[in-house]
Amino acid sequence: MTEQELISLKEKGWTEFKSGSSDNELISIASKIGKVLNHPNGQSVFTLKPKAKNERGTGTFSDKHGFGNFPFHTDTAFLKKPARFILMHSSEPSDCCTTIISKKDFWDLLEEKDKLNAERSVYLVKTHKERFYTSFVFRENNIEGIKYDPACMYPFNASAKEFDQTFQEILKVIQPKNVLWNGNKTVLIDNWKSLHGRSSAKNDTKRKLKRIYIN
Repeated sequence: MTEQELISLKEKGWTEFKSGSSDNELISIASKIGKVLNHPNGQSVFTLKPKAKNERGTGTFSDKHGFGNFPFHTDTAFLKKPARFILMHSSEPSDCCTTIISKKDFWDLLEEKDKLNAERSVYLVKTHKERFYTSFVFRENNIEGIKYDPACMYPFNASAKEFDQTFQEILKVIQPKNVLWNGNKTVLIDNWKSLHGRSSAKNDTKRKLKRIYIN
């Protein structure tokens, strides 16, 4: 990863580059960004595969959307402190692209009342293990981040309900960046500054992405 790619990660909220595909190579790249955070299942490198509806546990995107498009979200919203960065890698080409929008892509489209609602929003996070409250905008060690996952976050107070409705309308019209997986590509996403999704996997059900969480 070059200095320019690191600048892109800082300024745009994501970056992409060619790299090796072994777990050790990817962990080495991730470790240069921060500390590798194990997935709740204990794995440091998790392989994402498209699944048909109901093949996975209730509440997952695969359960709700199957091979269809995945909505924009941040990862690990089920944690009180979400992972700061997400590394994804595909060694093989795929027609199923990853879609990304940064906070600055949509924040300027919000009216001042919408931004205020985002700041004041209270969402209820519901998982099979616990429930807790969170906000769309959060701060950790004087760093501001965003947190959004419609699979586990539900608008709770009036500000969140109003903001969520507005935000869903904006997401329908905003043009995301489509990351094309053309082989041996690694993508790093600032999970506190960007949202990502997935295009339909109906024509590429064998797509595989390796994913690493980084703090």
